[in-house]
Formats: sequence, structure tokens, C-alpha cells
Amino acid sequence: MPPGSGGTTFGEWTMGQVESNWLTGSLWMIVVFVGAFVLFGVILWARAKNKAIPPEQERRSEQATRDLYHKDETPRS
Repeated sequence: MPPGSGGTTFGEWTMGQVESNWLTGSLWMIVVFVGAFVLFGVILWARAKNKAIPPEQERRSEQATRDLYHKDETPRS
């Protein structure tokens, strides 16, 4: 940056370049990692909410299915 131009410099970098690098590189890296953690959390929450069917309910469901198939096998008049 030429002397007297009034910008803040960091070695060879100007303040605009540092901000631009932050917005294009580091910020996106943070967004990607935070997004991955949020997605992981949502998946864990969904698995916890989706509980397995209790054995008694599964047994009743299977029996009802057998009864329906058995009912359909009987000859109709």
C-alpha cells in the first residue's frame, strides 16, 4: 500500500484484504463446521424421538395382520 494512502496495513496485507480473506476462507470454514454439528445434533435428536415399537404393540400388529389375511382366505358366498 503506498505511503500516505490512509489505510491500515499488516505487513503486505491491507485491512480490506484481511477482511476479504476472513469472509471468503475462515468464515466459511466456521459455517461448515457449525452446520455439521447442528446436522449431527438434529440426527441424534430424531433418533431419540423415533423410539422402537414396544413388543406388545408389535405382537398385536402382527396378530391383526394374520387375522386380516386369514379372513381374506375364507371363501366368499
